[in-house]
Amino acid sequence: MADVNVTSDLGCRGRAASIPNFWAETLSVAVFASAISVLRTGFVFGLTNNINYLPIVAGLYNEPQYHDDGFIQSLRYFASGVWLMLSGAEKYIDNIPLLFLVLFFLSRLLSFVGFLCCASLLGVTERRDKIVFSLIVCFIAFLDGYSYAGSGGLFINYFSHSEIANGVALLAIYFAARGRYTAAVVAAGIIFFINAFFAVWLVLPLMLIGICHLSQRKATIGQISSRVLIGLVLCSPLILVVANGFLANPEFGRPSSLDLASFLHEYYPGHVLIDSISLGDIMGLLGVTLIGALALFWPRQAAASDLRAAYVGAILVYLIGIVVPFVTRSSLMLNFHLLRSSTIIHLLAALAIAALATNWLRRDKEAVFLPGCLIVLFLTFDGWAGLGFVTAVLIFTLLTIVPRPVPSYQRAMGYLVLATAVCVAAPLAIRSGLEFQRICSEAVAEWTEIGKWARNNTPLTATFLIPRRPELDGRAEVSVADMALDHQGVFEFVSHRRIWVDFKRGGSVVLTPSYYPTWRSRLTDVEGLNSLAERMAYASRNGIGYVIDICQSPEAPNRVIYRTKRLCVFSTDANAPVGRKDAPPSTERFAG
Repeated sequence: MADVNVTSDLGCRGRAASIPNFWAETLSVAVFASAISVLRTGFVFGLTNNINYLPIVAGLYNEPQYHDDGFIQSLRYFASGVWLMLSGAEKYIDNIPLLFLVLFFLSRLLSFVGFLCCASLLGVTERRDKIVFSLIVCFIAFLDGYSYAGSGGLFINYFSHSEIANGVALLAIYFAARGRYTAAVVAAGIIFFINAFFAVWLVLPLMLIGICHLSQRKATIGQISSRVLIGLVLCSPLILVVANGFLANPEFGRPSSLDLASFLHEYYPGHVLIDSISLGDIMGLLGVTLIGALALFWPRQAAASDLRAAYVGAILVYLIGIVVPFVTRSSLMLNFHLLRSSTIIHLLAALAIAALATNWLRRDKEAVFLPGCLIVLFLTFDGWAGLGFVTAVLIFTLLTIVPRPVPSYQRAMGYLVLATAVCVAAPLAIRSGLEFQRICSEAVAEWTEIGKWARNNTPLTATFLIPRRPELDGRAEVSVADMALDHQGVFEFVSHRRIWVDFKRGGSVVLTPSYYPTWRSRLTDVEGLNSLAERMAYASRNGIGYVIDICQSPEAPNRVIYRTKRLCVFSTDANAPVGRKDAPPSTERFAG
Protein backbone atom coordinates (compact mmCIF):
# COMPACT_ATOMS: atom_id res chain seq x y z
CA MET A 1 0.00 0.00 0.00
CA ALA A 2 2.84 2.38 0.82
CA ASP A 3 4.48 1.68 -2.50
CA VAL A 4 1.32 2.63 -4.36
CA ASN A 5 1.03 5.91 -2.50
CA VAL A 6 4.65 6.85 -3.14
CA THR A 7 4.36 6.04 -6.83
CA SER A 8 1.14 8.00 -7.07
CA ASP A 9 2.71 10.96 -5.29
CA LEU A 10 5.73 10.92 -7.59
CA GLY A 11 3.45 10.77 -10.64
CA CYS A 12 1.46 13.73 -9.40
CA ARG A 13 4.65 15.70 -8.81
CA GLY A 14 5.87 14.79 -12.30
CA ARG A 15 2.63 16.02 -13.86
CA ALA A 16 2.73 19.18 -11.76
CA ALA A 17 6.28 19.85 -12.89
CA SER A 18 5.39 19.13 -16.54
CA ILE A 19 2.60 21.74 -16.60
CA PRO A 20 4.86 24.81 -16.12
CA ASN A 21 7.43 23.20 -18.43
CA PHE A 22 4.77 22.81 -21.12
CA TRP A 23 3.74 26.45 -20.88
CA ALA A 24 7.33 27.74 -20.67
CA GLU A 25 8.38 25.77 -23.74
CA THR A 26 5.22 26.70 -25.62
CA LEU A 27 5.70 30.38 -24.83
CA SER A 28 9.36 30.40 -25.87
CA VAL A 29 8.59 28.74 -29.22
CA ALA A 30 5.63 31.07 -29.71
CA VAL A 31 7.82 34.15 -29.17
CA PHE A 32 10.28 32.90 -31.78
CA ALA A 33 7.52 32.07 -34.27
CA SER A 34 5.75 35.38 -33.69
CA ALA A 35 8.94 37.26 -34.53
CA ILE A 36 9.25 35.33 -37.81
CA SER A 37 5.57 35.85 -38.59
CA VAL A 38 5.75 39.59 -37.93
CA LEU A 39 8.78 39.74 -40.21
CA ARG A 40 6.69 37.94 -42.83
CA THR A 41 3.65 40.22 -42.65
CA GLY A 42 5.30 43.46 -41.55
CA PHE A 43 3.57 46.08 -39.41
CA VAL A 44 2.20 49.46 -40.41
CA PHE A 45 0.57 51.96 -38.09
CA GLY A 46 -2.63 53.67 -39.21
CA LEU A 47 -3.95 51.34 -41.90
CA THR A 48 -7.48 50.32 -42.85
CA ASN A 49 -9.70 49.85 -39.78
CA ASN A 50 -7.40 52.04 -37.70
CA ILE A 51 -9.57 54.88 -39.00
CA ASN A 52 -12.14 53.68 -36.42
CA TYR A 53 -9.69 53.10 -33.59
CA LEU A 54 -7.32 56.06 -33.64
CA PRO A 55 -10.02 58.70 -32.97
CA ILE A 56 -10.95 56.66 -29.87
CA VAL A 57 -7.34 56.57 -28.69
CA ALA A 58 -7.12 60.34 -29.25
CA GLY A 59 -10.50 60.93 -27.57
CA LEU A 60 -11.56 63.13 -30.48
CA TYR A 61 -15.25 62.86 -29.55
CA ASN A 62 -14.49 64.98 -26.47
CA GLU A 63 -13.00 67.85 -28.50
CA PRO A 64 -15.27 70.81 -29.37
CA GLN A 65 -14.65 70.77 -33.13
CA TYR A 66 -16.23 67.30 -33.31
CA HIS A 67 -19.36 67.99 -31.27
CA ASP A 68 -21.61 67.55 -34.32
CA ASP A 69 -19.49 65.08 -36.30
CA GLY A 70 -21.70 62.00 -36.67
CA PHE A 71 -18.86 59.61 -37.41
CA ILE A 72 -16.58 60.66 -34.55
CA GLN A 73 -19.45 60.79 -32.03
CA SER A 74 -20.58 57.29 -33.01
CA LEU A 75 -17.21 55.93 -31.88
CA ARG A 76 -18.20 56.61 -28.27
CA TYR A 77 -20.31 53.48 -28.59
CA PHE A 78 -17.68 51.19 -30.11
CA ALA A 79 -18.27 48.49 -27.51
CA SER A 80 -15.01 46.54 -27.58
CA GLY A 81 -13.30 46.29 -24.24
CA VAL A 82 -9.94 46.90 -25.91
CA TRP A 83 -10.96 50.35 -27.14
CA LEU A 84 -12.93 51.14 -24.00
CA MET A 85 -9.65 50.72 -22.11
CA LEU A 86 -7.63 52.71 -24.65
CA SER A 87 -10.10 55.60 -24.94
CA GLY A 88 -8.15 58.86 -24.61
CA ALA A 89 -4.86 56.99 -24.15
CA GLU A 90 -3.01 59.58 -26.24
CA LYS A 91 -3.08 61.92 -23.22
CA TYR A 92 -0.98 59.50 -21.20
CA ILE A 93 1.11 57.65 -23.81
CA ASP A 94 3.43 59.65 -26.03
CA ASN A 95 4.23 56.95 -28.58
CA ILE A 96 0.95 55.46 -29.81
CA PRO A 97 2.58 53.75 -32.84
CA LEU A 98 4.88 51.88 -30.45
CA LEU A 99 1.89 50.91 -28.31
CA PHE A 100 0.13 49.51 -31.38
CA LEU A 101 3.27 47.61 -32.39
CA VAL A 102 3.51 46.01 -28.94
CA LEU A 103 -0.18 45.08 -29.00
CA PHE A 104 0.23 43.77 -32.55
CA PHE A 105 3.08 41.49 -31.47
CA LEU A 106 1.18 40.28 -28.38
CA SER A 107 -1.82 39.53 -30.60
CA ARG A 108 0.34 37.41 -32.90
CA LEU A 109 1.97 35.77 -29.85
CA LEU A 110 -1.45 34.75 -28.53
CA SER A 111 -2.24 33.17 -31.89
CA PHE A 112 0.88 31.02 -31.79
CA VAL A 113 0.29 30.02 -28.17
CA GLY A 114 -3.21 28.94 -29.19
CA PHE A 115 -1.92 27.08 -32.24
CA LEU A 116 0.74 25.23 -30.22
CA CYS A 117 -1.69 24.25 -27.46
CA CYS A 118 -4.17 22.83 -29.97
CA ALA A 119 -1.34 21.15 -31.91
CA SER A 120 -0.44 19.22 -28.75
CA LEU A 121 -3.80 17.46 -29.17
CA LEU A 122 -2.60 16.29 -32.59
CA GLY A 123 0.71 14.83 -31.50
CA VAL A 124 2.93 17.92 -31.75
CA THR A 125 4.52 17.70 -28.31
CA GLU A 126 8.29 17.59 -28.73
CA ARG A 127 10.26 20.84 -28.87
CA ARG A 128 11.60 20.16 -32.36
CA ASP A 129 8.10 19.39 -33.62
CA LYS A 130 6.74 22.58 -32.07
CA ILE A 131 9.37 24.65 -33.86
CA VAL A 132 8.73 22.93 -37.20
CA PHE A 133 4.95 23.26 -36.77
CA SER A 134 5.23 26.97 -35.93
CA LEU A 135 7.45 27.70 -38.92
CA ILE A 136 4.96 25.97 -41.21
CA VAL A 137 2.14 28.09 -39.77
CA CYS A 138 4.20 31.27 -40.33
CA PHE A 139 4.18 30.73 -44.08
CA ILE A 140 0.74 29.25 -44.76
CA ALA A 141 -0.54 31.47 -47.56
CA PHE A 142 -4.23 31.19 -46.67
CA LEU A 143 -3.48 32.65 -43.23
CA ASP A 144 -1.97 35.75 -44.84
CA GLY A 145 -4.38 38.70 -44.70
CA TYR A 146 -8.08 37.90 -44.61
CA SER A 147 -10.20 34.77 -44.75
CA TYR A 148 -11.90 33.70 -47.96
CA ALA A 149 -15.63 34.43 -48.29
CA GLY A 150 -15.96 36.39 -45.06
CA SER A 151 -12.93 38.67 -44.83
CA GLY A 152 -12.06 37.94 -41.22
CA GLY A 153 -8.62 39.15 -40.19
CA LEU A 154 -5.94 36.47 -39.83
CA PHE A 155 -2.25 37.43 -40.07
CA ILE A 156 -2.65 41.06 -41.14
CA ASN A 157 -0.13 43.92 -41.10
CA TYR A 158 -1.78 46.34 -38.67
CA PHE A 159 -3.18 46.14 -35.14
CA SER A 160 -6.86 45.39 -34.74
CA HIS A 161 -8.71 44.13 -31.69
CA SER A 162 -10.46 41.31 -33.57
CA GLU A 163 -7.17 39.55 -34.29
CA ILE A 164 -6.46 39.29 -30.56
CA ALA A 165 -9.51 37.04 -30.41
CA ASN A 166 -7.99 34.53 -32.85
CA GLY A 167 -5.48 33.21 -30.35
CA VAL A 168 -7.93 33.32 -27.44
CA ALA A 169 -10.44 31.34 -29.54
CA LEU A 170 -7.86 28.62 -30.13
CA LEU A 171 -7.15 28.55 -26.39
CA ALA A 172 -10.88 28.27 -25.62
CA ILE A 173 -11.10 25.27 -27.98
CA TYR A 174 -7.99 23.74 -26.39
CA PHE A 175 -9.34 24.13 -22.85
CA ALA A 176 -12.70 22.66 -23.85
CA ALA A 177 -11.01 19.72 -25.58
CA ARG A 178 -9.00 19.05 -22.41
CA GLY A 179 -12.19 19.11 -20.33
CA ARG A 180 -11.32 22.40 -18.65
CA TYR A 181 -14.77 23.86 -19.21
CA THR A 182 -14.38 26.69 -16.70
CA ALA A 183 -11.24 27.93 -18.43
CA ALA A 184 -12.93 27.55 -21.84
CA VAL A 185 -15.88 29.70 -20.74
CA VAL A 186 -13.56 32.32 -19.22
CA ALA A 187 -11.66 32.43 -22.52
CA ALA A 188 -14.97 32.87 -24.35
CA GLY A 189 -15.83 35.70 -21.95
CA ILE A 190 -12.50 37.37 -22.73
CA ILE A 191 -13.35 37.05 -26.43
CA PHE A 192 -16.73 38.69 -25.76
CA PHE A 193 -14.86 41.53 -24.06
CA ILE A 194 -12.59 41.87 -27.12
CA ASN A 195 -15.16 41.30 -29.88
CA ALA A 196 -18.69 40.29 -28.92
CA PHE A 197 -19.75 38.66 -32.16
CA PHE A 198 -16.58 36.52 -32.28
CA ALA A 199 -17.75 34.98 -29.00
CA VAL A 200 -21.10 34.21 -30.64
CA TRP A 201 -19.32 32.31 -33.44
CA LEU A 202 -17.56 30.17 -30.82
CA VAL A 203 -20.67 28.99 -28.96
CA LEU A 204 -21.54 26.14 -31.34
CA PRO A 205 -17.98 24.73 -31.65
CA LEU A 206 -17.63 24.66 -27.86
CA MET A 207 -21.08 23.09 -27.45
CA LEU A 208 -20.22 20.32 -29.90
CA ILE A 209 -17.01 19.57 -27.98
CA GLY A 210 -19.12 19.19 -24.84
CA ILE A 211 -21.56 16.90 -26.67
CA CYS A 212 -18.60 14.88 -27.94
CA HIS A 213 -17.36 14.42 -24.37
CA LEU A 214 -20.84 13.36 -23.22
CA SER A 215 -21.06 10.77 -26.00
CA GLN A 216 -17.63 9.39 -25.03
CA ARG A 217 -18.56 9.43 -21.31
CA LYS A 218 -15.65 11.73 -20.53
CA ALA A 219 -17.95 14.00 -18.55
CA THR A 220 -21.51 14.21 -17.28
CA ILE A 221 -24.08 16.93 -17.86
CA GLY A 222 -23.78 17.92 -14.21
CA GLN A 223 -20.01 18.29 -14.37
CA ILE A 224 -20.11 20.35 -17.54
CA SER A 225 -22.99 22.54 -16.30
CA SER A 226 -21.37 23.33 -12.95
CA ARG A 227 -18.02 24.23 -14.51
CA VAL A 228 -19.66 26.34 -17.21
CA LEU A 229 -21.61 28.18 -14.53
CA ILE A 230 -18.43 28.90 -12.57
CA GLY A 231 -16.81 30.21 -15.75
CA LEU A 232 -19.78 32.48 -16.47
CA VAL A 233 -19.58 33.92 -12.95
CA LEU A 234 -15.84 34.56 -13.28
CA CYS A 235 -16.10 36.34 -16.64
CA SER A 236 -19.38 38.18 -15.89
CA PRO A 237 -17.59 41.50 -15.09
CA LEU A 238 -16.06 41.48 -18.58
CA ILE A 239 -19.42 40.70 -20.16
CA LEU A 240 -21.13 43.46 -18.17
CA VAL A 241 -18.56 46.06 -19.26
CA VAL A 242 -19.26 45.38 -22.92
CA ALA A 243 -23.01 45.07 -22.38
CA ASN A 244 -22.96 48.48 -20.70
CA GLY A 245 -21.11 49.83 -23.73
CA PHE A 246 -23.89 48.62 -26.01
CA LEU A 247 -26.67 49.91 -23.76
CA ALA A 248 -25.03 53.35 -23.48
CA ASN A 249 -25.70 53.85 -27.19
CA PRO A 250 -29.01 55.78 -27.43
CA GLU A 251 -29.70 54.14 -30.82
CA PHE A 252 -29.07 50.56 -29.69
CA GLY A 253 -32.22 48.46 -30.02
CA ARG A 254 -34.34 51.38 -31.23
CA PRO A 255 -36.47 50.96 -34.36
CA SER A 256 -34.79 52.41 -37.43
CA SER A 257 -35.94 53.07 -40.98
CA LEU A 258 -32.56 51.87 -42.24
CA ASP A 259 -32.59 48.50 -44.02
CA LEU A 260 -29.25 47.14 -42.87
CA ALA A 261 -29.02 44.53 -45.63
CA SER A 262 -29.49 47.20 -48.31
CA PHE A 263 -26.90 49.40 -46.59
CA LEU A 264 -24.40 46.54 -46.47
CA HIS A 265 -24.79 46.06 -50.23
CA GLU A 266 -23.72 49.71 -50.57
CA TYR A 267 -20.93 49.52 -48.05
CA TYR A 268 -19.14 46.23 -47.24
CA PRO A 269 -21.38 43.15 -47.64
CA GLY A 270 -18.61 40.54 -47.52
CA HIS A 271 -18.97 39.89 -43.77
CA VAL A 272 -22.68 39.13 -44.04
CA LEU A 273 -24.20 38.53 -47.48
CA ILE A 274 -23.17 35.44 -49.43
CA ASP A 275 -24.66 36.72 -52.70
CA SER A 276 -22.14 39.57 -52.69
CA ILE A 277 -19.09 37.29 -52.48
CA SER A 278 -17.27 36.32 -55.67
CA LEU A 279 -17.27 32.73 -56.85
CA GLY A 280 -13.47 32.74 -56.60
CA ASP A 281 -13.63 33.58 -52.90
CA ILE A 282 -16.26 30.91 -52.27
CA MET A 283 -14.13 28.32 -54.06
CA GLY A 284 -11.14 29.45 -51.98
CA LEU A 285 -13.07 28.83 -48.76
CA LEU A 286 -14.21 25.43 -50.05
CA GLY A 287 -10.56 24.58 -50.75
CA VAL A 288 -9.45 25.59 -47.24
CA THR A 289 -12.37 23.70 -45.69
CA LEU A 290 -11.57 20.56 -47.68
CA ILE A 291 -7.90 20.68 -46.65
CA GLY A 292 -8.89 21.00 -42.99
CA ALA A 293 -11.41 18.17 -43.27
CA LEU A 294 -8.93 15.82 -44.95
CA ALA A 295 -6.23 16.59 -42.39
CA LEU A 296 -8.55 16.22 -39.39
CA PHE A 297 -10.90 13.42 -40.37
CA TRP A 298 -9.03 11.04 -42.64
CA PRO A 299 -6.07 10.02 -40.45
CA ARG A 300 -8.51 8.87 -37.76
CA GLN A 301 -6.49 10.18 -34.84
CA ALA A 302 -8.42 9.46 -31.66
CA ALA A 303 -7.10 12.62 -30.02
CA ALA A 304 -8.55 14.71 -32.85
CA SER A 305 -12.22 13.96 -32.08
CA ASP A 306 -12.61 17.16 -30.05
CA LEU A 307 -11.08 19.28 -32.79
CA ARG A 308 -13.29 17.55 -35.37
CA ALA A 309 -16.32 18.55 -33.32
CA ALA A 310 -15.09 22.16 -33.17
CA TYR A 311 -14.44 22.14 -36.92
CA VAL A 312 -17.96 20.87 -37.67
CA GLY A 313 -19.30 23.58 -35.36
CA ALA A 314 -17.38 26.30 -37.20
CA ILE A 315 -18.71 25.06 -40.55
CA LEU A 316 -22.27 24.98 -39.18
CA VAL A 317 -21.95 28.57 -37.94
CA TYR A 318 -20.88 29.63 -41.44
CA LEU A 319 -23.77 27.73 -43.05
CA ILE A 320 -26.19 29.44 -40.66
CA GLY A 321 -24.64 32.73 -41.73
CA ILE A 322 -25.42 31.93 -45.37
CA VAL A 323 -29.09 31.33 -44.56
CA VAL A 324 -29.76 34.15 -42.06
CA PRO A 325 -30.03 37.09 -44.53
CA PHE A 326 -32.60 35.12 -46.56
CA VAL A 327 -34.90 34.52 -43.59
CA THR A 328 -34.60 37.73 -41.56
CA ARG A 329 -33.77 41.40 -41.99
CA SER A 330 -33.06 41.76 -38.26
CA SER A 331 -30.19 44.18 -37.68
CA LEU A 332 -29.21 42.23 -34.57
CA MET A 333 -28.84 38.97 -36.48
CA LEU A 334 -27.04 40.56 -39.44
CA ASN A 335 -24.63 42.36 -37.12
CA PHE A 336 -23.29 39.02 -35.88
CA HIS A 337 -21.28 38.95 -39.15
CA LEU A 338 -21.64 35.16 -39.30
CA LEU A 339 -19.82 34.79 -42.62
CA ARG A 340 -16.79 36.31 -40.99
CA SER A 341 -16.66 33.16 -38.88
CA SER A 342 -14.76 31.69 -41.83
CA THR A 343 -11.84 32.95 -39.71
CA ILE A 344 -12.28 29.97 -37.37
CA ILE A 345 -12.44 27.55 -40.32
CA HIS A 346 -9.13 28.95 -41.61
CA LEU A 347 -7.49 28.73 -38.17
CA LEU A 348 -8.53 25.13 -37.59
CA ALA A 349 -7.67 24.08 -41.15
CA ALA A 350 -4.20 25.63 -40.78
CA LEU A 351 -3.78 23.89 -37.43
CA ALA A 352 -4.74 20.52 -38.86
CA ILE A 353 -2.64 20.61 -42.03
CA ALA A 354 0.43 22.04 -40.24
CA ALA A 355 0.21 19.35 -37.53
CA LEU A 356 -0.22 16.60 -40.14
CA ALA A 357 2.76 17.87 -42.16
CA THR A 358 4.86 18.08 -38.98
CA ASN A 359 4.04 14.48 -38.07
CA TRP A 360 4.91 13.33 -41.58
CA LEU A 361 8.20 15.25 -41.61
CA ARG A 362 9.22 13.45 -38.44
CA ARG A 363 9.03 10.12 -40.29
CA ASP A 364 11.78 10.83 -42.81
CA LYS A 365 12.43 7.14 -43.56
CA GLU A 366 8.82 6.45 -44.53
CA ALA A 367 6.75 7.08 -47.65
CA VAL A 368 4.87 10.02 -46.08
CA PHE A 369 8.02 12.15 -45.78
CA LEU A 370 8.11 13.38 -49.39
CA PRO A 371 4.37 14.26 -49.43
CA GLY A 372 4.88 16.11 -46.14
CA CYS A 373 7.67 18.15 -47.72
CA LEU A 374 5.51 18.89 -50.78
CA ILE A 375 2.68 20.07 -48.53
CA VAL A 376 5.04 22.45 -46.72
CA LEU A 377 6.15 23.91 -50.05
CA PHE A 378 2.67 24.16 -51.56
CA LEU A 379 1.24 25.81 -48.42
CA THR A 380 3.40 28.82 -49.26
CA PHE A 381 1.71 29.18 -52.67
CA ASP A 382 -1.00 31.83 -52.78
CA GLY A 383 -4.48 31.33 -54.22
CA TRP A 384 -6.08 28.35 -55.90
CA ALA A 385 -2.78 26.87 -57.06
CA GLY A 386 -1.55 26.31 -53.51
CA LEU A 387 -4.90 25.00 -52.28
CA GLY A 388 -5.22 22.67 -55.26
CA PHE A 389 -1.72 21.23 -54.95
CA VAL A 390 -2.06 20.65 -51.19
CA THR A 391 -5.42 18.94 -51.69
CA ALA A 392 -4.05 16.72 -54.47
CA VAL A 393 -1.04 15.64 -52.40
CA LEU A 394 -3.26 14.92 -49.39
CA ILE A 395 -5.74 12.80 -51.32
CA PHE A 396 -3.02 10.88 -53.18
CA THR A 397 -1.08 10.19 -49.98
CA LEU A 398 -4.03 9.18 -47.87
CA LEU A 399 -5.39 6.88 -50.58
CA THR A 400 -2.24 5.18 -51.82
CA ILE A 401 0.66 5.31 -49.41
CA VAL A 402 1.14 2.65 -46.77
CA PRO A 403 3.75 2.73 -43.97
CA ARG A 404 6.93 1.26 -45.38
CA PRO A 405 10.61 2.18 -45.78
CA VAL A 406 11.46 4.20 -48.87
CA PRO A 407 14.51 4.31 -51.15
CA SER A 408 17.17 6.82 -50.19
CA TYR A 409 16.62 8.83 -53.38
CA GLN A 410 13.00 9.51 -52.36
CA ARG A 411 14.17 10.74 -48.99
CA ALA A 412 16.74 12.96 -50.75
CA MET A 413 14.00 14.39 -52.96
CA GLY A 414 12.02 15.23 -49.84
CA TYR A 415 14.90 17.15 -48.33
CA LEU A 416 15.43 18.96 -51.63
CA VAL A 417 11.78 20.04 -51.67
CA LEU A 418 12.05 21.10 -48.02
CA ALA A 419 15.21 23.10 -48.80
CA THR A 420 13.32 24.85 -51.62
CA ALA A 421 10.57 25.82 -49.19
CA VAL A 422 13.03 27.10 -46.59
CA CYS A 423 15.59 28.78 -48.86
CA VAL A 424 13.39 30.05 -51.70
CA ALA A 425 9.66 30.19 -50.91
CA ALA A 426 9.98 31.56 -47.37
CA PRO A 427 12.47 34.34 -48.24
CA LEU A 428 10.31 35.36 -51.23
CA ALA A 429 7.28 35.57 -48.95
CA ILE A 430 9.21 37.73 -46.47
CA ARG A 431 10.48 39.94 -49.29
CA SER A 432 6.94 40.42 -50.61
CA GLY A 433 5.69 41.36 -47.15
CA LEU A 434 8.50 43.83 -46.57
CA GLU A 435 7.92 45.49 -49.94
CA PHE A 436 4.22 45.93 -49.21
CA GLN A 437 5.10 47.27 -45.76
CA ARG A 438 7.44 49.81 -47.36
CA ILE A 439 4.76 51.06 -49.75
CA CYS A 440 2.15 51.37 -47.01
CA SER A 441 4.60 53.01 -44.59
CA GLU A 442 5.50 55.64 -47.18
CA ALA A 443 1.81 56.45 -47.67
CA VAL A 444 1.22 56.68 -43.91
CA ALA A 445 4.30 58.91 -43.57
CA GLU A 446 2.87 61.34 -46.13
CA TRP A 447 -0.47 61.51 -44.36
CA THR A 448 1.32 61.95 -41.03
CA GLU A 449 3.34 64.83 -42.45
CA ILE A 450 0.22 66.54 -43.76
CA GLY A 451 -1.53 65.90 -40.45
CA LYS A 452 1.27 67.60 -38.52
CA TRP A 453 1.18 70.56 -40.90
CA ALA A 454 -2.60 70.87 -40.55
CA ARG A 455 -2.43 70.80 -36.77
CA ASN A 456 0.15 73.59 -36.71
CA ASN A 457 -1.16 75.78 -39.54
CA THR A 458 -4.95 75.57 -39.74
CA PRO A 459 -7.78 76.69 -37.46
CA LEU A 460 -9.12 74.17 -34.95
CA THR A 461 -12.45 74.14 -36.79
CA ALA A 462 -10.90 73.49 -40.22
CA THR A 463 -12.50 70.80 -42.38
CA PHE A 464 -10.70 68.81 -45.10
CA LEU A 465 -11.96 67.18 -48.26
CA ILE A 466 -9.70 64.18 -48.90
CA PRO A 467 -9.04 62.26 -52.14
CA ARG A 468 -11.75 59.90 -53.28
CA ARG A 469 -11.12 56.18 -53.61
CA PRO A 470 -8.46 55.42 -56.26
CA GLU A 471 -10.68 52.88 -58.03
CA LEU A 472 -13.11 55.72 -58.86
CA ASP A 473 -10.53 57.83 -60.66
CA GLY A 474 -11.34 56.29 -64.01
CA ARG A 475 -7.87 54.87 -64.63
CA ALA A 476 -7.53 51.43 -66.18
CA GLU A 477 -4.87 50.49 -63.65
CA VAL A 478 -4.30 51.81 -60.15
CA SER A 479 -0.84 51.38 -58.64
CA VAL A 480 -0.33 49.76 -55.26
CA ALA A 481 1.22 53.05 -54.11
CA ASP A 482 -1.91 55.01 -55.04
CA MET A 483 -4.08 52.41 -53.33
CA ALA A 484 -1.92 52.82 -50.24
CA LEU A 485 -2.62 56.55 -50.27
CA ASP A 486 -6.27 55.67 -49.71
CA HIS A 487 -5.33 54.53 -46.20
CA GLN A 488 -5.51 57.96 -44.60
CA GLY A 489 -6.77 56.87 -41.17
CA VAL A 490 -3.75 58.45 -39.46
CA PHE A 491 -4.49 61.98 -40.76
CA GLU A 492 -7.33 62.83 -38.39
CA PHE A 493 -5.51 61.26 -35.45
CA VAL A 494 -2.43 63.42 -36.04
CA SER A 495 -4.15 66.65 -37.12
CA HIS A 496 -7.21 66.71 -34.83
CA ARG A 497 -9.00 68.30 -37.81
CA ARG A 498 -12.30 67.21 -39.31
CA ILE A 499 -12.71 65.22 -42.51
CA TRP A 500 -15.82 65.91 -44.56
CA VAL A 501 -16.51 62.31 -45.62
CA ASP A 502 -14.87 59.15 -46.83
CA PHE A 503 -16.07 55.66 -47.70
CA LYS A 504 -14.74 53.87 -44.61
CA ARG A 505 -16.78 56.12 -42.31
CA GLY A 506 -19.88 54.30 -43.41
CA GLY A 507 -19.00 51.55 -40.97
CA SER A 508 -20.29 53.69 -38.11
CA VAL A 509 -23.82 53.40 -39.52
CA VAL A 510 -24.14 50.03 -37.76
CA LEU A 511 -23.52 51.89 -34.47
CA THR A 512 -25.66 54.95 -35.16
CA PRO A 513 -28.04 54.45 -38.12
CA SER A 514 -28.97 58.16 -37.93
CA TYR A 515 -25.58 58.94 -39.53
CA TYR A 516 -26.53 57.15 -42.74
CA PRO A 517 -28.28 60.07 -44.56
CA THR A 518 -25.30 62.38 -43.92
CA TRP A 519 -22.75 59.79 -45.03
CA ARG A 520 -24.69 58.69 -48.09
CA SER A 521 -25.50 62.19 -49.38
CA ARG A 522 -21.97 63.51 -48.88
CA LEU A 523 -20.34 60.43 -50.39
CA THR A 524 -22.64 60.54 -53.43
CA ASP A 525 -21.78 64.19 -53.98
CA VAL A 526 -18.03 63.72 -53.61
CA GLU A 527 -17.82 60.60 -55.77
CA GLY A 528 -19.54 62.52 -58.55
CA LEU A 529 -16.80 65.16 -58.69
CA ASN A 530 -14.51 64.44 -61.65
CA SER A 531 -11.85 67.13 -61.44
CA LEU A 532 -9.93 69.23 -58.97
CA ALA A 533 -11.88 72.31 -60.09
CA GLU A 534 -15.16 70.58 -59.27
CA ARG A 535 -13.83 69.48 -55.89
CA MET A 536 -12.65 72.99 -55.08
CA ALA A 537 -16.01 74.49 -56.07
CA TYR A 538 -17.88 71.89 -54.02
CA ALA A 539 -15.66 72.54 -51.01
CA SER A 540 -16.26 76.30 -51.24
CA ARG A 541 -20.04 75.81 -51.42
CA ASN A 542 -20.03 73.61 -48.32
CA GLY A 543 -17.69 75.68 -46.16
CA ILE A 544 -14.79 73.21 -46.46
CA GLY A 545 -11.59 75.19 -46.06
CA TYR A 546 -9.07 72.72 -47.48
CA VAL A 547 -8.89 70.13 -50.23
CA ILE A 548 -6.27 67.36 -50.29
CA ASP A 549 -5.66 65.71 -53.64
CA ILE A 550 -3.05 63.59 -55.37
CA CYS A 551 -0.61 65.96 -57.06
CA GLN A 552 -0.90 65.69 -60.83
CA SER A 553 2.60 66.99 -61.59
CA PRO A 554 5.97 67.37 -59.84
CA GLU A 555 5.55 71.16 -59.88
CA ALA A 556 3.18 72.62 -57.32
CA PRO A 557 0.18 74.15 -59.13
CA ASN A 558 -1.48 77.39 -58.17
CA ARG A 559 -3.22 77.61 -54.80
CA VAL A 560 -1.20 74.73 -53.33
CA ILE A 561 -0.32 75.75 -49.79
CA TYR A 562 1.48 72.56 -48.80
CA ARG A 563 2.59 69.37 -50.49
CA THR A 564 4.39 66.12 -49.90
CA LYS A 565 5.81 63.84 -52.57
CA ARG A 566 2.37 62.82 -53.86
CA LEU A 567 -0.22 64.80 -51.92
CA CYS A 568 -1.14 68.47 -52.37
CA VAL A 569 -3.18 70.66 -50.01
CA PHE A 570 -5.28 73.42 -51.57
CA SER A 571 -6.99 76.29 -49.76
CA THR A 572 -10.49 77.37 -50.64
CA ASP A 573 -10.33 80.36 -48.29
CA ALA A 574 -8.10 83.29 -49.31
CA ASN A 575 -7.89 84.47 -45.71
CA ALA A 576 -6.77 81.09 -44.26
CA PRO A 577 -3.28 80.97 -42.76
CA VAL A 578 -0.84 79.80 -45.40
CA GLY A 579 2.10 77.56 -44.61
CA ARG A 580 5.26 77.45 -46.67
CA LYS A 581 5.23 75.05 -49.62
CA ASP A 582 7.32 71.90 -49.50
CA ALA A 583 8.38 72.44 -45.92
CA PRO A 584 10.70 69.56 -45.03
CA PRO A 585 9.43 67.28 -42.25
CA SER A 586 12.42 68.16 -40.10
CA THR A 587 11.16 71.74 -39.79
CA GLU A 588 7.69 70.73 -38.62
CA ARG A 589 6.71 71.17 -35.03
CA PHE A 590 4.07 68.72 -33.84
CA ALA A 591 1.80 70.74 -31.58
CA GLY A 592 0.16 69.07 -28.61
